[in-house]
Amino acid sequence: MTVTIGINGFGRIGRSITRIVAASPDPGISIAAVNDVASTEKMAYGLRRDSIRGAFPGTAIARADHLVVNDHAIRAFHHERPERIPWADAGVDVVIEATGRFRAGTTARTHITHGGARKVVISASADEPDAFLVYGANHDTYDSDQHDVVSPGSCGVNALTVMAKVLLDRFGLRAVNSTVVLATQGWQKPQDSVVGTSRDDPRLGRATGDSIIPHNFVVGDLVRVALPEIGEMRYSYYVVPTPIGSLAELSGQTGRAVSVEEVNRAMAEAAAGPLRGVLAYDPDPTVSIDVKNNPASCLFDPSGTQTTADGGVKVRGWFDNEWGFSNRLLDIARLVGERSPVASRRVSWSIA
Repeated sequence: MTVTIGINGFGRIGRSITRIVAASPDPGISIAAVNDVASTEKMAYGLRRDSIRGAFPGTAIARADHLVVNDHAIRAFHHERPERIPWADAGVDVVIEATGRFRAGTTARTHITHGGARKVVISASADEPDAFLVYGANHDTYDSDQHDVVSPGSCGVNALTVMAKVLLDRFGLRAVNSTVVLATQGWQKPQDSVVGTSRDDPRLGRATGDSIIPHNFVVGDLVRVALPEIGEMRYSYYVVPTPIGSLAELSGQTGRAVSVEEVNRAMAEAAAGPLRGVLAYDPDPTVSIDVKNNPASCLFDPSGTQTTADGGVKVRGWFDNEWGFSNRLLDIARLVGERSPVASRRVSWSIA
């Protein structure tokens, strides 16, 4: 079946989603409407020209109250508040809330209660959604009767979780430490600012190009939501002045001593099997730009694997913080848009 979606917020994530759907011969997704405070003409221009992704490989024009992408007409709304968007008028079933502003589950739910949509996927680490669903780790816990507003966490959460999932299922995993090094974000400023920053950490208002900026995003807690078996986690989170390509590292204790070769083989088998498309594996030595436009949640880097005689393990992977995460948002939208569960979408762990 085809799931009909609406996108609230036509920024980096909204435009990435549109590019992915437009480029796929059979995405299982139809974009019926978008909402952004920008004019339709500016939305079309932002899709056509992108400093990271390059020129749009198709056509994108504004026509009356529609954004027309490759001759597909998408209804364009321009409301500041989510409760004002008439999604039902456009036939929208699932809304991807991609503004970054409306993270609260109660606010995002107005897409349903006021706008007439059936489900909402928040493109951020939300506050009190009905469920956190990390595709490839715990998405099979989705309950269509109970979960109307869901969140896949964040790009960093997804990258860490898929690596942790392989280690946990194959070798056991506890006492986890994690680090995320994130490429420049759209909400950052070229000069110091004390207003308009993401979340409440004042360091996030510091000039983007001048510093490595730490902040206290609770990435570990959301990995534990998806994989509660791993127990308590410690975590570090940094933003660095690179345009694209981010890094996730994870270390911990396995249930027995393992070799570097065993760990890398487990990741390669998962990437070729049950996590195909969600976890990717590249045997070449890689740097951050190499993950650009990769649709996986994590591009595993086997050169970063370390083990110790007492069961210690450390792994790393790259992720395109926009492109990979946008692909997972679409996976979750397909999942919640299907009116009855589809067993074939669930991950089967038969590699252990």
